[in-house]
Parts: sequence; structure tokens; C-alpha cells
Amino acid sequence: MDSAVSPKVHLAIIGAGGISAEHAQGILANPGLAECVALCDVSDENLQKRNEQLGGGCRLFHDWRTMLAELGDGLDAVDICLPHHLHAPAITDVARAGKDVLCEKPLCTTLAEADRLVEVVRETGVLYQSAHNQLFMPCVVEAKKRIVAGEIGEVRWLRSQDCFVNPVTVLKDKWRASLKTQGGGELIDTGYHPTYRLLHLAGSEVVGVRASMARFTQPIEGEDTASVQVRFASGAIGEILTSWSMNNPHGSHQIHVAGSTGQLWGSHHTLWLLPDGEKEPRQIDLEPVQTIPAQVGDFVRRVRSRERPLHSVEEGRTVLDVIVRATTDADGWQALAKPL
Repeated sequence: MDSAVSPKVHLAIIGAGGISAEHAQGILANPGLAECVALCDVSDENLQKRNEQLGGGCRLFHDWRTMLAELGDGLDAVDICLPHHLHAPAITDVARAGKDVLCEKPLCTTLAEADRLVEVVRETGVLYQSAHNQLFMPCVVEAKKRIVAGEIGEVRWLRSQDCFVNPVTVLKDKWRASLKTQGGGELIDTGYHPTYRLLHLAGSEVVGVRASMARFTQPIEGEDTASVQVRFASGAIGEILTSWSMNNPHGSHQIHVAGSTGQLWGSHHTLWLLPDGEKEPRQIDLEPVQTIPAQVGDFVRRVRSRERPLHSVEEGRTVLDVIVRATTDADGWQALAKPL
């Protein structure tokens, strides 16, 4: 798009359910740069609620293909907030309509779909941003900066985790309970976040994946807890721990990286640095950030500048590859894949 002609990025949101509220907040936080002109959802209730949040001026649709056809050149980009199994067809249609894309995680549910999406994005030339919002988490941003600067030397071991107790009533009979619509279990959902954080901090190609899965409490077809081990080309080893059936182990953090000359660990907007030879870690307090609105703002700025996103379609495929390899090779996965 030519920002000299159109100073605002005109967006549409496909999928006006729960997570779209934070995406809408991100649009509202950038009034000079972005404007939501349309919403698409099968639910009139969702459309009304999200339209009210955005000020009431959006055009409302029940079918994204109709929306794309009717809006034409009046639309610059689309923010996709749909259930997982709908990501691939929506991304394909939006990209072929020539619109830039921000899509909630995961990229899609199978590697075959992911390969097709990589080709679609390359062929159409649209800007695609994977909605990996926790890349904007202050402790992750600061840790990455210090790793790149060499403050802990060569990365040797990493852990990335996200665990909490999800009430069993939240998922029962919902689309996340089904392997067909979810694309897996907890790992492809909440577990997606610690996976892309791990790969981002490691900064190296994945060369091996092993995992163990369990389903402790959740009424779903897939796993509700995953422990994944990752080997990187650099020689570093990584761990992902994620669960809907227990909280983060006491005393641990969302990220922890050990290098040849020191360690970094932290959660949210606090990071600790412990160089080798020092007895006490240095606490680094950072400015809090709402990561999904920050992500939307970043997307809008990249649409205007045509700068490649931090994680595009290729990184989205790599994250999915780790998850697929973990779940298909995991201990007991076949038993977990059976309907309850």
C-alpha cells in the first residue's frame, strides 16, 4: 500500500470472538495508523459486540469471501482470529485477494497445509505476520537483545514454559476439545507460545525433537500436558513444558537461558542476569507491555513500511513442525488421540 495516499491501514477482522477483543484494542491504540473497516463472523452476537468495541462503524459480514469481494481496494490487510482448522483456507483466500495478513497462532494444523501457505504467501507477495505475541513480552525482548550482544556467551541450554490449571468446564464440547478442529491438544494451543519463544531465543535451526505427553484432567481428545526436548544445530539443547492441568513449577520462570559465561531468566516484565563469577543475580525491571496490542501495532507499521515481520510464514511453519514432530513421536500419543 502507498502510505502517502492512504495514511491509515484499513483492516478487517475475520473471527470476532474472544481473542479478537485484544486485537481490536491494538487497532484502537493506533488511531493515526489503523482503522478497522469490517468484521466477519458467523455469530451476530460476536459481530455486534466487537463492532461496539470499535466504535460502531464497521461493515459486518458472515462470509469472508463476500467481504473480500465487496471491499476490494478499500481493504489493505486482514487480521485472522479464527479457530485453528479455518486458518489455512482464510489465509489462502486473503492472500490471493492481495491483502496483507496477521493470523493468530498456529499457522495451520498440518505441515502439508503449511507448505502450501508458504508458497501462497511467496507467490502473492503479501506481507504475512505470524501472531506470535509473546515475542513482544519485555523479558523475551530484553533476553534476546542480551543474548545477541554476547552477555552470556554461547547458548547451551534453554527452557520455555507456560502452565496453568484450566477449569474442565472451559473446554468440554468446544472446538478445542476436538483433534479435527484444534489440530492437536494443548501443545498446539497454549504450548505454541513457549515453543516459538524457545526457537526465537535459541536462534538456531532445529535438528531433533523428542517428547512425552499426558492427559491428566481435561475432557479433550489430545494431550493436556507436554514435555518437549529440542536439539539445535548450534549444539544447544532446549526444553518446553506446557500444561492445562498444573501451574508452572514453583520457583521457575517463563524463560531460562544458560550460556557459556552466564545465565538469564525471567517472566513478563522482569529479567535476571547472572554472569559467571557473580554470587547474586542482577534484577532488570522493564516497562510492562500488553503483547497482543503491541503485536497489532507492529503489524500495522510493517504494512506501511513493507518491512518483513520478525516471524513470518516460514517461522510459523517451523514452530508447527516442532509441534507436529513432538506429538506424532511422543510416548503414548496414539492412546491419547483416541476419542474419550
